[in-house]
Amino acid sequence: MKYAQYIMTVLVMVMVMCGCKKENYAELNKGNTVLALSASVNTIVLQEKNRDNDALILNWTSGSNKGTNASIRYTLQLAKQGTNFANPISLDMGLAVYSNKFSVRTLNDSLRNHFNATPGTVFMLETRIIAQTQVAGISADISPVAVISVTTYQPVTKTLYLIGDAAPNGWDNTKAVALTAIATEPGGFTWTGQLNIGDFKFLTTLGQWIPTYNKSATAADSLFYRTDFGQADDKFHISANGIYTLKVNLLSMKIVINQPVQPTTPPYSRLWIVGDATPNGWNISAPNEMRVDSGNMFVFNYNELLNAGEFKIPTATGNWGTDYYMPLANHPALSATDVQLVRGGSPDNKWQITTAGPYKIKLDLLNMKINIQPFTPYKQLWLVGDATPVGWNINSPAPMTADPTNPYLFTWQGAMTAGEFKIPTTTGNWGCDYFMPMVNHQPISSTLAKFIPSGNPDNKWQITVPGNYKVTLDQLHETIQIQKL
Repeated sequence: MKYAQYIMTVLVMVMVMCGCKKENYAELNKGNTVLALSASVNTIVLQEKNRDNDALILNWTSGSNKGTNASIRYTLQLAKQGTNFANPISLDMGLAVYSNKFSVRTLNDSLRNHFNATPGTVFMLETRIIAQTQVAGISADISPVAVISVTTYQPVTKTLYLIGDAAPNGWDNTKAVALTAIATEPGGFTWTGQLNIGDFKFLTTLGQWIPTYNKSATAADSLFYRTDFGQADDKFHISANGIYTLKVNLLSMKIVINQPVQPTTPPYSRLWIVGDATPNGWNISAPNEMRVDSGNMFVFNYNELLNAGEFKIPTATGNWGTDYYMPLANHPALSATDVQLVRGGSPDNKWQITTAGPYKIKLDLLNMKINIQPFTPYKQLWLVGDATPVGWNINSPAPMTADPTNPYLFTWQGAMTAGEFKIPTTTGNWGCDYFMPMVNHQPISSTLAKFIPSGNPDNKWQITVPGNYKVTLDQLHETIQIQKL
């Protein structure tokens, strides 16, 4: 009984398998199906604003495999009308595929690149499908031709660059700043960064002055496509330094320039100086650190005796490939104040010190400015305040003593009472410049001092324990030691 059941099971399985195979043959047998092709539209006007939409859908029948049960391979061809498909675009569609879609961008690029279709004019396109049965000796079938009228367009540039004295890299057309294309917005570009007081426009190609996108003469928020040097060269103007976001659309020819966005925190909390002009030289693992200004977190200072040589300002240590603050061009005049943030340090611009000596450097990250000044030490400094023996007598403050071997060091030693003091750079004038603490009443154990023009804010050191004190000020490095003897 078990043997009979086994035989029956095997017979059923064989019958099922044979039935499936017969059904597959029937599916493969296309009989005498006529090969035909149809288009979703007969007239198309392509527009770049719709570049990702479907422009044309082509469908075709399976055609006949002449009863061979063999598969059929399809080739879709597009050609210029009247050429008898002498120079077609041929697309291998593979097996069992009966449709193909062309996006606006794909169809436009294909007609322009392959057939040199003139943008803005009608191109008469012919298309057909070729069906080749995959058996030797059987000739291919070719469908009737479908004719489609297509108007192509000239695509806008895929690159756009910011140039001008308002821009980070100035008017050097080989270093203009690239905007970012907006993937979801045809013709859209955007950029966010520091703009300075000045003018700007847009290049389409690095190193080339034409064509450009300029300010339209008719509307402040509109673009003008400039293709000839004889055309107006109007530019957009920035009236205040700040962080801006620019958004342009080359299809609508519109620009949006936002109001300055003032960040609340600086992009970096620590910065360094590296180069053979500095004491630590080209040691990226241990460059000399700049000092954050107590009154403005965006301002960094560096005061030092510099050698004849170069320097730049890295944003990290131990890695030459970090980002840097650099001049707009290599070796600018020290009077030039513009600065840029260079990702990865290329181009490798540097400031150059040609005359060794004391310098005070001030970098402002908010306004993207740098001030590099040779420092001339004061020949006399004083102490004034009710903590000193002379009190608040600006006409006759207590003189400090210059160090005979170091023109930057001044000392004062004597009895001090509970009270305040600061260090004026002249006498007889409360509005003079001062050396003061970083903040009012900072602990006397702190060694940080600060040069404050005109004495505003009016910070002072405070003595809480009377006694004999020695005060030593380094006016170059802006440090102080207040020692109770």
